Amino acid sequence: MRGQSAIMGVLLALAVGGVVELGPRLEERVVAYQQREETVWLPSAATLKRWSFGFEGLLADLYWLRAVQYYGRRAFRPGARFEQGIQLLELVTTLDPHFLAAYRFGAIFLALPPPQGAGRPDRALALLDRGIAANPEEWRLLLDKGFVLLWDVRDYAKAAEVFLQVSRHPRAPTWTWDLAAAVYARAGRREIARRIWRDRLEHGESEQVRENARYQLLCLQAEEELERLHAIVRAFQRERGRWPASWQELILAGKLKHPPQDPLGYPYQLDSAMGAVRLSARSPLILPRL
Repeated sequence: MRGQSAIMGVLLALAVGGVVELGPRLEERVVAYQQREETVWLPSAATLKRWSFGFEGLLADLYWLRAVQYYGRRAFRPGARFEQGIQLLELVTTLDPHFLAAYRFGAIFLALPPPQGAGRPDRALALLDRGIAANPEEWRLLLDKGFVLLWDVRDYAKAAEVFLQVSRHPRAPTWTWDLAAAVYARAGRREIARRIWRDRLEHGESEQVRENARYQLLCLQAEEELERLHAIVRAFQRERGRWPASWQELILAGKLKHPPQDPLGYPYQLDSAMGAVRLSARSPLILPRL
């Protein structure tokens, strides 16, 4: 019995050792399988429409579910590829050009940077442009295009132009005017932003909206004043080879007439070590940033 127990003990130890050794290999195989690209045959949209017998909407729903599953399996996986996801979205929106969810959420999937998404904002914009052409009454597709340009492409000027288009859409909410103005300010197109904020100040639908417009105009003014002060400080540094020690030194040098203050009366702060000019920490103004 003791001999049998010893043999069983040895076999058990070998089995456990084998499992320990095999475990990492199995895990590697599973990971490799999960990372292997899943390629399936996809018919053309024209073929599907020809053989759908009037059930294009049902097929669009089915392929949309397939597209969601496809992205769900790849999202957040380093090195994942999304080529067939692009094809699936094209299939869905060709079968049903009014499938708004496919345009809107599909654009998010395409625009998100890897590994969250495909990292293809160009394809997201192309998809949204198709949706806008097929659904001109849907201002939300135009809004989504503006956000792709803003957050993913970082083209603030184009994003501002798109948001301005949105604000002029008859069905768009009035807050889209504020969004357009803010992005124009971020793009450095302050005159356009100022015109929009002045119009909101005069014709805003509520006191809160008008007060916000007044505040934004003050922020734009402060931003321009800061740029002017930066230029003065840099000119002093070029002439003297050092940064000014204080506003008073700039006044004595004839660069300023008095210590500068922001539109609400708070003094601007001068960093004599770095030559930086900032708003006071006590000022309620916040420079326009997105």
